Amino acid sequence: MSGRNSAKRTLRAAKRQPKSRGSRAVSAAVGWREIALALACVEIAIFVLVLDPSVRDVFDLPKATFTHALAWVLLGVLVVVALVDGVRVPVSPLFLAFYAMLATELLTTATATNQYVAVFGEVGRYLGLTTHAVLALVAITIALATDYPRRAAWLAWTVAGIAVAASAYAIAQALGADPITWVDLDSKARPFATLGNPDFYGQFLSVVVIASAAALVFAGAALGRLRWAVAALGAESAVLMVIVATRGSVIGVIAGLLVIGVLWLRRTGASRRALSRLAGAGAALVVALAVVVFATPLGGRLFALADSPEVSGRILIYQAAARIFADHPVLGAGFENFAVVYPQYEEAEGLKNNRTQTSAHSWLFHTAATTGIVGLVSLAALLIAFAVHAWRRARDADAAALLTATAAIAAYYGSGLVLPGAQSIQWIPWACVGIALASDLRTARVIARTPTFRLAGLARLVIVVGLTGAAFLQLTSLNANRLAKVAETSLRAETAPRAVTAARLATTTDPGRAIYWNDLGRALELVDDQAAARSAYLEATARSPYTAAFWWNLGRMHLYFAERGDGTAKNAAYETMRRAIAAAPQNPDTFDQFARIQLALEDLGGALESSQKAIALYPGEPKYYTVAGDAARRQGDVAKSLQFLRQGVANTDSNDLRLTFARRLIEASQFAEARAVLQEALRQDPANAAAADLLKQIEGR
Repeated sequence: MSGRNSAKRTLRAAKRQPKSRGSRAVSAAVGWREIALALACVEIAIFVLVLDPSVRDVFDLPKATFTHALAWVLLGVLVVVALVDGVRVPVSPLFLAFYAMLATELLTTATATNQYVAVFGEVGRYLGLTTHAVLALVAITIALATDYPRRAAWLAWTVAGIAVAASAYAIAQALGADPITWVDLDSKARPFATLGNPDFYGQFLSVVVIASAAALVFAGAALGRLRWAVAALGAESAVLMVIVATRGSVIGVIAGLLVIGVLWLRRTGASRRALSRLAGAGAALVVALAVVVFATPLGGRLFALADSPEVSGRILIYQAAARIFADHPVLGAGFENFAVVYPQYEEAEGLKNNRTQTSAHSWLFHTAATTGIVGLVSLAALLIAFAVHAWRRARDADAAALLTATAAIAAYYGSGLVLPGAQSIQWIPWACVGIALASDLRTARVIARTPTFRLAGLARLVIVVGLTGAAFLQLTSLNANRLAKVAETSLRAETAPRAVTAARLATTTDPGRAIYWNDLGRALELVDDQAAARSAYLEATARSPYTAAFWWNLGRMHLYFAERGDGTAKNAAYETMRRAIAAAPQNPDTFDQFARIQLALEDLGGALESSQKAIALYPGEPKYYTVAGDAARRQGDVAKSLQFLRQGVANTDSNDLRLTFARRLIEASQFAEARAVLQEALRQDPANAAAADLLKQIEGR
């Protein structure tokens, strides 16, 4: 009895004793790590949930801006952790592959065709080196602060929370209750939640479905009653995935389920019973896929693949990416430089849409085109090292989080084979890699270690607050984009001064973006300040020489001054259009714009040649034939002019072109053919008053 009382007294005395400095330091370091992990979780939530309808780029720029701003706070916390705990440099196949990936991104940024785009990303995507630095910071934070597997649940709760929040908005969209009116998107037909695009949301949902399934398979018993919540989340995400109908998500789910099956066999052992259970699960999967294919909107989109113009468009993009890779095999065109070089490689059929492709719509083609063999090898090394680590640890009792991350990254890359990347989903592989690094950190060999420092609490706060100050600088880009939206929506005569003011402020706030200078030029044209407009277009082309439309605007300004006697403007206009052709050699609209400039300057032979090139590249555009016909007519070759218009009507079946053709036929006194052309126009459009009037004019002739 006395022994027990003595032990109790000793225990009470130990509790009363103050903690040693060492234990308090450890406790403080743990607290700072928890703060870092909480900030990383907030970063992930921002990537998925943040949007701002008041700006021009509603989704990606707000996500990039706020994650970049918060990254400064996160960096400050990590600096404190590094000073207090010291920095260890772990080495293992997985860590070496991670270092190689970071080095590859730095190297291909340094060698990029356009380094500004490599660093900051292209407009509408913003996935340059700055964003990847944030993603790397998130991965490193997860590796350092998760204390695997202790805090892995923090990430699970974060992903579950943002999935539920995004799904609430998606359901509202599907029910037609979207509080925001979208100009170019139908949120009811294919909900996109807070991610900005149905393809992005579908890819995200495929990852959530697989992560939920993996958690149930590998941690079902440990979850207890939570497994019902996990199952409900997976089921809800699967239903939404079918509604959103992103075809690539099917590939992601299949890839993820295959990985789950392989890892489950590794974990349980390939016994006869396990194989039979796996076969049963496979059969159930086949049945489920059959139901999806034959009885859901997603299946309808899968069946429509054969005739879908999207498929032919994707093939054109893949072919262009392959040619970029062939011309830049080692380091690619440069990190995130796909949009920079893409116009030089795409066929006219794709370029006719005049839309810059910022992504190859496939991580495989995008990586090859932008980072070459070096990028492909480094990414492959990282994924292989990840898979090997998961395979080796699959039988560990605490491997559930690692195995879930492995299945999730398989779903991401599976669906990403045919989908573009974006701010809202690009964090997924980095978070998964962070979990793998956290798991590997426990046993990885440390080759270097920095000394620790004893920092006062005030010093720690000063470090964090000091770096937090840089966060406010990130908000300027969002303000510039908001001003750009004001300028864009004010581009009409009655509000032109407002557009000029907003556009000027946008270029002052964020002078690096070419689109803002182009908008300023358009606004200045409306207030008849053509000289300033020309200067603005010069700034736009200097920043984005790969965008043909900016060269067209500059060429049009040079034409304006050439028509008013500026002796140097004609040569400047011609040189500008040659630069436009060099930027996009297969773009038919560039040749059409050049033809119009040449026609205005009485270079009829040049106009005819340029318009014929436009027609050869894309025979389906009526306006090309109009310019060619005008050039030939003004040369005095009426027969050739009529032949161009005749060919255009045959190739385009355009009623507007029929009316132009009929007028030229009437001028040439070819009334019989004119009558036939007008009758066909009225057959297609009985209410066409212009055709009826022309037909009445030649009645009896």
